[in-house]
Amino acid sequence: MTSTSETFGGGTGTITGPEDGTALPTASRSENLRLTLGYFLPNYLRGVFRSRPGMARLVAAVDPNRRGMELMRELRRRHGRGPVVVRGTSGPTLLVLDADDARQVLAGPVETYAVDTWEKVSGFAAVQPEALVASHGRQRTARRAFNDAVLDAGCPAHRLAGHFLRVVGEESRALLGLRAEAGLSAQEVRGRLERVGRRCFLGEAAAGDEEFSRLLGELLAEANWMGARRWRKARTRRVRRKMMQRQARYLCDADPRSLTGLFRTAPRGPETAPEGQVAHWFMALGVVHAAVVQTLALLATHPLPYRQAVEEVRAADKRHGAHTVAGFGDMPYLRACVQDAARLWPPVPSLMRRTTAETRWRSAVAPGGMNVLVPAGFHARDEERLDYAHRFAPERWLDGTADADWAVSPFSRGEAQCSGMELGLLLATSFVAEFLRGGELAVAGVRLSPQRPLPHTFDVTRLRIGYRPHRIPEGT
Repeated sequence: MTSTSETFGGGTGTITGPEDGTALPTASRSENLRLTLGYFLPNYLRGVFRSRPGMARLVAAVDPNRRGMELMRELRRRHGRGPVVVRGTSGPTLLVLDADDARQVLAGPVETYAVDTWEKVSGFAAVQPEALVASHGRQRTARRAFNDAVLDAGCPAHRLAGHFLRVVGEESRALLGLRAEAGLSAQEVRGRLERVGRRCFLGEAAAGDEEFSRLLGELLAEANWMGARRWRKARTRRVRRKMMQRQARYLCDADPRSLTGLFRTAPRGPETAPEGQVAHWFMALGVVHAAVVQTLALLATHPLPYRQAVEEVRAADKRHGAHTVAGFGDMPYLRACVQDAARLWPPVPSLMRRTTAETRWRSAVAPGGMNVLVPAGFHARDEERLDYAHRFAPERWLDGTADADWAVSPFSRGEAQCSGMELGLLLATSFVAEFLRGGELAVAGVRLSPQRPLPHTFDVTRLRIGYRPHRIPEGT
């Protein structure tokens, strides 16, 4: 059997291999302290499940992503390729700093590299305790099959994509009035995307149900505390009950053009909890929102990709018509722009797993019950490995370079990859496309340029997205 030294965290603790005594390195006390204060704590304060705007603005000034990446490179130079044992929020954690090791975790079976870590279970207890990402074993198998079926996992275009594209077109166009010329905040974009979610996930009857979104937002804000505020449990249960009651209205008389309209044909069993999966889809809209505003900011500040994306959208519209499935299929470059925006600033910068059995790391073995952290943000911006680490490089998705690199994983990979990844990319790409039809983009509040490395942290709290329609001369 392998063991972890009782002096873990002091620089002398090891996890050893049974055959030759090879040890996985352990971070020193000072390294653990720097990692906690410079990376883990700031990102926790910013909000794990729901951004805290005021705190996010302060954290952006500290730039924890840059500091964290610098320290991770130092750890790799000092300790070598193998995972480094660090002190995580819930105990000893294997910090994966090598791309091959990242692939081992992400390509490994979820029965061994389980996704239901303490952080997820504690956080989702307030929102959706039956969520897929907080499940394991038979429960996860049943819930994954249901999610895959409803979300059409693996399909570039969802079976309801035609309706969804029209919804996105309507809602994004509603932003592009005089207010857009003065500058849209990221929160205004979020509001429209939440309306897109209500219409596509719950049906047209839910379009104006802002109270549902408000209740979910309150639960996600509470989830940031991961169950630490025990005195608020009764209130949290009441809020969740109200949200579920509102949601039940739309499930009882499901709109056939919505995801809830697909429930009756999806595989389900006693452990599926279909109604318990919906809130996570709305939570994933936060990922879509981040991808949208980041892509718009990058295109507005990068003239060459902007022109290429505009020309692609115009050509697709001319061939197939706007807001059509065929038209969306003819926008691979714009989709790649969205993917690379998510790579540069991953919506989930750290992918957490827990091991259920011994795991081998070359000649060393770690015991089961260990936490594993794959820092997706670090691997996606690893300048020692990627020549495009700090620049906007959608072409790397088109030529297959980024897609073939499992360490570059803005939406996770393997068995734990998001069931709704393709649907999320469809919604984000089509939302951005509307801003490229018949107008000009501009942004303020962020400093992005193709002439210098892109920043490690993207601060949406100061972002303003400007849009000015093209003026058509009289008589044209």
